[in-house]
Amino acid sequence: MRTVPTSLAAAAAGVLFLTGCGGAGGADEYGVGKRAIAVDAGDEFTLKVPANPALGQNWYLAEPRPDKAVLKYRGKREEEEGGGDLIGGGDGTQFFDFTALRSGKATVKLLHCPMGRCHSGTESAAPYPSASVSGTASASPYPTATGTPGDRPAFFVYTITVR
Repeated sequence: MRTVPTSLAAAAAGVLFLTGCGGAGGADEYGVGKRAIAVDAGDEFTLKVPANPALGQNWYLAEPRPDKAVLKYRGKREEEEGGGDLIGGGDGTQFFDFTALRSGKATVKLLHCPMGRCHSGTESAAPYPSASVSGTASASPYPTATGTPGDRPAFFVYTITVR
């Protein structure tokens, strides 16, 4: 009888866990690290982002919304894990669910809002006007993020290609 060392077995289990990208209902999930996504018409997929709403960290689907002829937005949901009785003590995840309708390209723009710094009561996160140094209004005070979520509000822009 041959035994596999525990660390090797654990590593193999980890690889199997990480390769499964199916989400709820078999939909593929994409995090903040992959912003250019290709899917087939008819596919369901999810943008999965880290969040802790109890501490005021939220994500919003921003304006302009994705092309309705290419993508159908099915809604937003969230999960919280751990933390016990402590408010905000656990980790959380927010999910934005979509269905690819037909061939084309669409842009999905998510606004990351840490510590309640840019709350949108309508959940649409339309650009907020703000005064610039010159005194004229700016289309949005939030930059487009190029890395992982930080401690400042930022837009995360995904380009979805439907084949």
